[in-house]
Amino acid sequence: MTLPRLQSLVLRRRVQALAIALLVPFLAVAPLHLFMPASAKAHGIGAPVQVGTSFSPRRAAYLGLDPHRAFTRLEAMHFRVIRLSTYWDEVSHSGYDQVDWMMNEAKRARQPIVLTVGMKALGWPEFFIPASALPAAGLQQGQDVASDPSLRDAALAFVGDTVLRYRNNPALVGWQIENEPFNRAGPQRLWIDAEFLRDEITSVRQLDSHHRPVIVNAFSHFNLLFDQASARQGFDLRQWLGFDADSAERDGLAALNPGDVLGLDVYTAIGYQFLGHAHMSRADSDWPDRLARVRDLAKRQGKQAWITEAQAEPWESTPKSNTSPKSTSPQAIRSIFANLKDAGFTTVLFWGSEYWLWRQDHGDPRWTQTIKAILRDENRAPLLALSA
Repeated sequence: MTLPRLQSLVLRRRVQALAIALLVPFLAVAPLHLFMPASAKAHGIGAPVQVGTSFSPRRAAYLGLDPHRAFTRLEAMHFRVIRLSTYWDEVSHSGYDQVDWMMNEAKRARQPIVLTVGMKALGWPEFFIPASALPAAGLQQGQDVASDPSLRDAALAFVGDTVLRYRNNPALVGWQIENEPFNRAGPQRLWIDAEFLRDEITSVRQLDSHHRPVIVNAFSHFNLLFDQASARQGFDLRQWLGFDADSAERDGLAALNPGDVLGLDVYTAIGYQFLGHAHMSRADSDWPDRLARVRDLAKRQGKQAWITEAQAEPWESTPKSNTSPKSTSPQAIRSIFANLKDAGFTTVLFWGSEYWLWRQDHGDPRWTQTIKAILRDENRAPLLALSA
């Protein structure tokens, strides 16, 4: 999740925001869960955490970093796992060279990798569909991208080609299928239906004889307003009333088998522009409890729950404030990690690796130092198993 993503959500949801404002009198009789703080926890000694990160050569290049050098710098930090993406439009235009280099380098360094495949990938604008695969009429605002048969077939072919190419790389420890498929995203607020996601998962399972776990991730609970803005079903009165409504997390779990992984993307502060002014929205105070309940639900189903994105870079109302951010800080990274560990998560991937390296190259090493300190603290965490 990045800044332009939120701008799209907010700008296209002004009418909904006004409607929500009209519900304030109704909220006076809503359940008290909306206003209650998170429950206290017994802060015992949690299990060591497998600390990972995500990396995008596109984001690195945008910040003026050399992508290859940036990737090897991350390898030198000894993350338990690094998550990469295959960008369909890039592969269609210039082939797999960029991904080949990273996967071969990871194999050499014995760096465990999760590889994301599909139409959605890491970073704005979320969907990376080559022009040659788009329907003649284009994509419509808010549509299920997989509703077009020709696009479905082309996407499945791309997923199959990618799995065949990397399935025998021993550095690969898991496949992430799409990126937040059940959350609306991008400038057109598109999403992917569960039936097509299952088709992709079936294809991956059939082609990968190593039987690696499948990962499906979701933008997790933030607050009621932003949850409604990203939900593909739109406004959900049940959630406002405090009931467990249908959610991207539950839909993700339903698509997985025992042993697979539900990924949760967690942000606690989001800046945005509204009516020409900068604003900062904070996550509801119950976010660690909500995550712990999802983790327990996954465990009861014999599935794993990872944090696939923990906010560790700014999400500001404008990129101009990225050098003096209000949405996060090195201290905030420590805090969010402590909450996630306290909630029982034993695999946490931080989001923002390109930003940390950029800050370090511009004289501020606090971000990389913070991540390195967490890695040192958690160095007893077991290694993710590499393929034979």
